Amino acid sequence: MSLKGDWDGGREHAVHHAAWALGLRIPKNLDWLGDMAVVTTQSPIMWRRLAYQVARMPQKENHYDFRSWSHIGEPRETEDNVRAYLSKANGYVIGYLAAHDAGRHRPWDLVHSSRYGDEDNTSRPSIDLVWVADAYRRQGVGATLVQALADDFGCQVTDVSWSTPVSDAGRHLARRVSPKGIWVN
Repeated sequence: MSLKGDWDGGREHAVHHAAWALGLRIPKNLDWLGDMAVVTTQSPIMWRRLAYQVARMPQKENHYDFRSWSHIGEPRETEDNVRAYLSKANGYVIGYLAAHDAGRHRPWDLVHSSRYGDEDNTSRPSIDLVWVADAYRRQGVGATLVQALADDFGCQVTDVSWSTPVSDAGRHLARRVSPKGIWVN
């Protein structure tokens, strides 16, 4: 209820809760073909602002200090190819995956107390964060986002790396898409 303010009669909280549950409405002046979009740090500002707005949802939900997408200034290339994947349904952004490319990874079999394996320096796409609107969770949206990342990079889903720490929900998704284990960085 930290978003509830006396000055707005709780409207800000209600709007945030609806966005968390159903996703964020896509601006009417944004042309979006298909169900998936890849936003880079060089994409038009409308796309980067949308990724920035969507990045607020997991920030608030998980009490992070900062958003996982902050590239709303001048378009610029990043060394690690920062990008966001947005999934849409019914005029709303319902899924978000923040990613970059990384070159240091260790295999992990996803068992809580297991150690990581030996370091591997292969360049891989790395998941920084995945968020899905509440009404669409456990329906394959997260797996579709991970598959889009793998396809975009040109690798198998099992070759995707995950930034640590991996949350409980993240481990569940990782087991679903890569049951024999994942790469972590």
